[in-house]
Amino acid sequence: MTAAASASKILIVEDEGIVAFNLQQRLQHMGYRITGLAESGAEGLALVSRERPDLVLMDIHIKGDMDGIELARALNRDFDLPIIYLTAYSEDTTLERARRTRPYGYLIKPFSERELHATVQMALERHAMQSALSESQALLRQSLDAAAMGLIDCLPAADRLRLSGPPAERLGLDPAGEHPLSALLERLDEAERERLGDDWAQPGPRRHTLRARAMDGGHRWLQLDTVADPDGRVRGVVQDVTEREQARLAMQRVNEELEDRVLERTAELRQHVRELEAFSHTAAHDLRSPIRAISGLGQILAETHGAALGEDGRRMLDRMSHAAHRMGELIDALLSLSKLSRAPLYRAEVDLGAQAREVERALREAEPGREMRVEVAEGLRVQADHALIRSVIDNLMRNAWKFTRGRDQGLIEIGRQEEDGRVVYFVRDNGCGFDMVHADKLFGAFFRLHDEQHYGGSGLGLSIAQRIVQRHGGEIWAQGEVGRGATVYFTLGG
Repeated sequence: MTAAASASKILIVEDEGIVAFNLQQRLQHMGYRITGLAESGAEGLALVSRERPDLVLMDIHIKGDMDGIELARALNRDFDLPIIYLTAYSEDTTLERARRTRPYGYLIKPFSERELHATVQMALERHAMQSALSESQALLRQSLDAAAMGLIDCLPAADRLRLSGPPAERLGLDPAGEHPLSALLERLDEAERERLGDDWAQPGPRRHTLRARAMDGGHRWLQLDTVADPDGRVRGVVQDVTEREQARLAMQRVNEELEDRVLERTAELRQHVRELEAFSHTAAHDLRSPIRAISGLGQILAETHGAALGEDGRRMLDRMSHAAHRMGELIDALLSLSKLSRAPLYRAEVDLGAQAREVERALREAEPGREMRVEVAEGLRVQADHALIRSVIDNLMRNAWKFTRGRDQGLIEIGRQEEDGRVVYFVRDNGCGFDMVHADKLFGAFFRLHDEQHYGGSGLGLSIAQRIVQRHGGEIWAQGEVGRGATVYFTLGG
């Protein structure tokens, strides 16, 4: 445990309870004090206002009306504290939005305890440096207003210089005497000498921050605020800003180290993603082969020995073929789900109504005997990725089609409405509905409320739709009532 850890308070903003609890345990083990756990932006704001933590460790995707990036903007307006993002997403649009809030670091899930500790320590140290720099700047401004820190009076054409106060003493010059201008210039780098000479040749105010060789052999940073008269005389105030510049350079080094670490972690994450994708395709290929064999052999067995198997045997063969077919569907759905976070997103104008009519035609061709009315509102044009948003409409309409199967006259509505100043799209049906007690579980992978044998499906449709909507910066949720249908709403960011 470090001294910094024992005195530092950390707020965790994470809507996954297990992850938040794990973070709390790990940070407490390192010696940090946890001031609270928040699941949403509103809870985070309230806890920061009440507890005043030293650092906020925050997931980008959290519950509530604001995500982690929006919460960071609000905190930056009202509080001075470092923020570290936690995220499992590495798409460029999300990272660019996050970068604009000037975070103190990123932790890409999953991360090790060592990475967590190092990132938190670096953020706290960087913030301490920035606070020290801000305090130093304020004190220097007060000192400059209250007293002359050092005066400069120079006539370059006559090679005359007067420099007073502590700056003169630190350069080894007599504060009360007159010196040749070269006494100052020879202590500067060549590039700074040329720049200073060119600026002083022009009338008007100038500010220079120069590194000069001091009497003790080290270097001091001097800030010169001068005005050149029309007659060529230069006068002004000289301030020793060595501590400020050293803090700035130290902070610059910390920032560069953090940027390098972000680039390194991003490269590692992309490599992991490539490896995972290769594994997924290999695993899918290896799994499909035995499934095709099972299905094919079952079909041959049914055709060649169906009569000898009897009714029970044929029923078992049908169940086996159905299970093999379902396994194939699950493999395809899982592959689609794994690709969603990596596929590029290209926004363009998309006609949702036209896409809905295409899906309707496909559904009617698959079940030509269904009594179904499909109503699509006019003007459903959005800025979205054409292929991805088509997948959302396809999954939501197939769900609605499936769960209205028990109705004499099924109804599916696709439309839009205004809600709290934003456009909300919806797919509504008059099917079997669901109990709102289960509303927060509907979008989980493989979660089912209804009988698989009667309704079928992979159990991944809503999960895929949720991933796509979130990639567009939007939200998705559902409302329903048992026996009276369901409505799935979604928004699209940007």
